[in-house]
Amino acid sequence: MDNFEKDLYCLSRDLLSEIDCLDNLVIRSQSDGGNNKVFILEIDGTKKYVMKHYFRHLSDPRDRFLAEWTFLEYARDARVSCVPKPIVCDPDRGIAIFEYITGHKVIKEDVSGNHISQALDFFESINQKNDLNTSKYCLNAAESCLTITDHLESVNRRIGRLLQIDNESEINRSVHYFIRHELVPLWEKVQTGILNQEIKGIFKIDETLSERDICISPSDFGFHNAIETDQGKLFFIDFEYAGRDDPVKMICDFFCQPEVPIPHSYLPMFSTRVLGRLDNPKPHYQRLEMLLPVHTMKWCCIILNEFLPVGRARRMFANEDIDIDDIKQKQLKKAKNLFRTISTTMI
Repeated sequence: MDNFEKDLYCLSRDLLSEIDCLDNLVIRSQSDGGNNKVFILEIDGTKKYVMKHYFRHLSDPRDRFLAEWTFLEYARDARVSCVPKPIVCDPDRGIAIFEYITGHKVIKEDVSGNHISQALDFFESINQKNDLNTSKYCLNAAESCLTITDHLESVNRRIGRLLQIDNESEINRSVHYFIRHELVPLWEKVQTGILNQEIKGIFKIDETLSERDICISPSDFGFHNAIETDQGKLFFIDFEYAGRDDPVKMICDFFCQPEVPIPHSYLPMFSTRVLGRLDNPKPHYQRLEMLLPVHTMKWCCIILNEFLPVGRARRMFANEDIDIDDIKQKQLKKAKNLFRTISTTMI
């Protein structure tokens, strides 16, 4: 155990001392955290808690700790049972301890209609219309999109950052070519198509969603952020991007995230349950059809975050032993595969 882990060990004992017996506490690092340092806290050989040390960086202003802790406290108060319970935290140090969920990861081959239904049940449970709920939740999701312009700008910003990647290595030259000669031309075509719809009077791209249509989104929502128990119940985890957002964006992200791809055959059922709850669903279905390619492009960019200084620093913060060049190769391949899903439909 290095000095850093010793400090965390002492901190975890201090935080948990009033709620558990810690005579046989063991702290184990978990290497698969994507953005943060993650540790399993065992007591008497039993995994009881998860401790997260959140990534913080001057160029990444989002408070990941605050977003996740606020969301889980809200879910607890709303009696949502399919998320880990928040146990105790140290906001100043960006440390939080949660209930440990025993189970296994969901793999793409196992995704079923039951999984989709549980995801929808979860979304509906955090968007109940009652005195406790949405009106008291004030944090916006990461890159929340409350106008069509917001959706477009989220992609423009990401492409702008990716165009700044240096050409000092072969893999960087490969990604630079992909962005400039494949991704950007198609993005210009997608964006022009949307702007033309405004010219025709079909949409107003700067019109803000009404408060009644804004949802509370888990954000980065999908089965890559879920644990399935042996009884088949799903628990959803990782809410550092959560907050108020456009339900259309939530749907797009759910079907665009590449880690555990979700067949688009489930899209009609999923969108009907999410958008059907709104006062006037029709324009939202139209926005979904228009914006799904936008968010596919966005996820092509997100996959390439390891090529950017902050994204690379975040990945290495979570796991110091990773081979960043190997990760870059894998991420470029993923981005190209996702890119093909939209480019083939627009030829």
